[in-house]
Order: sequence, then C-alpha cells, then structure tokens
Amino acid sequence: MVKATFIAGEEKPFDGQSVESAVALAAGSTATTRKTSSADRAAVLDRVSTSLAQRADLIAQSLEDESGYLTLFDMQLEVQRAIEVFTLTAAFARTGMSEALNVDAIDRARGAFGYVKREPIGPILGITAYNGPLLIPAHKIAPAIAAGAPIVIKPAPRVPRSAISLARLFVEAGWPKEAIAVLDVDNETTAALIRDQRLPVISFTGGEFGWKIKDMVPRKRVHLELGGVGAVFVAADANITLAARECAAGGFVRSGQSCISVQRIYVEQQRYEEFVRALKESVIAMQEGASGGAPIGPMVDESAAIRVQNLVEDAVQRGGSVACGGRRTGSYLEPTLVAGASADMSLMRMEAFGPVVAVATVSSIDEAISEINAVSGAIHHGIYTANIDAAFRFCEEVNAGGVIVNGPSTWRVDHMPYGGVGTSGFGREGVRFAVEEFTEPKVIIVRRSVR
Repeated sequence: MVKATFIAGEEKPFDGQSVESAVALAAGSTATTRKTSSADRAAVLDRVSTSLAQRADLIAQSLEDESGYLTLFDMQLEVQRAIEVFTLTAAFARTGMSEALNVDAIDRARGAFGYVKREPIGPILGITAYNGPLLIPAHKIAPAIAAGAPIVIKPAPRVPRSAISLARLFVEAGWPKEAIAVLDVDNETTAALIRDQRLPVISFTGGEFGWKIKDMVPRKRVHLELGGVGAVFVAADANITLAARECAAGGFVRSGQSCISVQRIYVEQQRYEEFVRALKESVIAMQEGASGGAPIGPMVDESAAIRVQNLVEDAVQRGGSVACGGRRTGSYLEPTLVAGASADMSLMRMEAFGPVVAVATVSSIDEAISEINAVSGAIHHGIYTANIDAAFRFCEEVNAGGVIVNGPSTWRVDHMPYGGVGTSGFGREGVRFAVEEFTEPKVIIVRRSVR
C-alpha cells in the first residue's frame, strides 16, 4: 500500500519531498498561528467537535474497519471522547492561561503590575499509538490548537487514515492549512523528524522507544506517555460486587490494549475467594456476551496474542491457575483470569497489554502498597474501600500519576491530568496540562513612568 500524507490541506502519496514540505510549512506558519486569538482557536475546536458529532456513527464504523482489531463499541466511545476533548479544549481556550502577578508584594515594586502569559514553544511533532487511532491524535492536536502552535502528526502505521481525516476536519474548520500535517512514514524518517530542530516539541505515546527519543534530543521539550502495569487493591471492607464488575470491564477494554488497563489485583485475604468468584462470573459473562457490555475483540496481531499467552503460561508454571479463558485462536485470546498470582510471575511485574488479569491475595494494605510499588512505573492505580483513612493513605503512598478511589485504574475523563511516573513517562496530557507542555510562560511587568 502506498503511504499517504496530508500536507497543506491535501492528501498526497508519500514522496521524497513530503517531509521537508510539511516541516517547512509548519515552521513557517508559527508566526501566523501564535497571532490567532483565543476566540479563533476555540471556534475551530468547536467546529471540529460539531463535525465529529454529526458523523459519529460513520466515523466509528470507519475506525473499526481501518483497524481490524478494535471493536465498534470501543470506537463509538473513542469518537465520543474525542468530541469531549475538543469541546473541553475549546472552553479552556476561551478562558486562557494568563494570570495576574502582584509584584508589588515587594516594597521596591510599588506601582508595578505584572502578568504571566503562555506562548507556544514552536511546532509540535506528535507521535501516536495504534490503540487509540482518533483519541490519541485528538489529545495532541487539540492542545496544540489551543496553544496556537502548528503540529505534525506521525500516526501509528496500522491506522493512519483516522489522523488524516481529523487533520482534514481542522483545515475545513478554518485552521491554517500549513499548520497541520500528517506524515505516515517509516522509522528512519521518524528519527529524522525527531532530530529536526524546526520541531522543538515532541509528544509521544507508545512504549520503550520513548526513552530513546529523550536520549536522541535531550534539549527538546519531550513529553512521554508510555505504558504501565495498572494495579487495584480490594480491601476487606470493599463493595466486592462493584469491584469485580468494574475490574472485569477495566481489564478487558480494548482487549487489554490500554496503558491503564487493570492487570494486577491485590485482595485482602478474608475476601479473596469471594472476589475471585465474582470476578470470574463477570469475565465469563463478558466472554458469552451476556453482560450487555463491550464485546472482546482480537489483539493487534497474532504475535502480540502469543506474547500474552506466554505470560499466562509462565504464571501457571509458577503456581498460578487459569480460572477462566486462556485459549487462543490466531490473534484472539480469550479474556483470561489468573488466580493465585505471586510476585515471581512476569505477569505481576511487566505490562501485558492484553486481555489478562491476575489476582493475588495480601494480608494487609501494607503488603498491597509494597507489591504495587514493586513495579517502577505507573499511570493509574485504584483502591476499593469504605475506609477514608485507608484511601488517603493509599493515595499518599503508592507511586503513580493518579489514584482512583473506589474505581479501577482505567477510570479517566479527558481533562484530568494524565500521565505516568518512573518508567511510565513524564509530562501530562488532558487539556490545560497538555497546553502547559506545549507552551512557555512569559512574565510581563508594567511600571509607571512617573514615580
């Protein structure tokens, strides 16, 4: 298949001039985009939101068709969340990020007035992942528009069409056509884009390659949204029915191909057997389509499914048991529940990124926190408890970008700060927080000429 690009408002086959043209136009349009008003930026975002809403069903179907591994249910939610991202970002663009600074708190600054405004650093390179063909580009394009910055998207090679379609909507909505481009390019060309000094900001969603980017360009502004091994602690006083139902949904959304999916569950000993039974019932209901929820689709390819199956087999060899699921047909792996999990299993220490959830028993919240923190990076963790003191302690002591009380690690709304700690990356997405990543503060001081 001939790779396509979207440059200056037109879709074209990739050729030797595509990259230079896209980057040069982005760099050249910076002066134009930074002069756009908050009203202009918000209006563009609102128009794109409206366009998506009008075509939501058609777009969701096209996303499913393009990927071949993401379900229609998942893509319907994807479109809805993208609409929310643009709506929320438009609202934020209108309020802006300027703030007053009362410099006259210092006596020698009497008569002076200060304010802080945020200005775009420059054109952005956004590199996206295959598990969110519309939403991940949305989380990079929307804050770029709000910041007044041009953006070049390098989409996941499996799903480039959605990024191209989204860029076209922005041009139709009035954003300068030179200031948004999509380049479906190979790894070598991507590396050249990363090194290009005309793209001073890089926003990357994906895996370990993110750290290589940071090493390649240490002087650039690099934002990394990487993977995690999402954990949930179920305390003895928790609502077991709720926890089991939500952990099942959170473990198998997008067939587990989510960086905040529930993978590890630690349950206090006195409720362990009850929880495993309830979780197994929920997972089996999902397998049989009896839950009324999302159907479980295949993984991205067969090699990914084999990798996850190997993690399950390793867990069994180390004393775990498959409570349900575990069978694989091609790239489809049944939603799998591993009971009797232990710390020596790879499944409890590395990201599976697939449809498997492992449950271990713990004697106390102390042991749960210790086990959860044994993995060096995390985006979200969750806790189910009726004890507010235990909840606050858990929030304070676990290492993660976010903690969900009485919810799974997958719980998210798109304007909350979203990102990881440790090996899970750094920087935050989520409307205002992403705009901060793409801008620098400038302080303006005004002094009276007559003193």
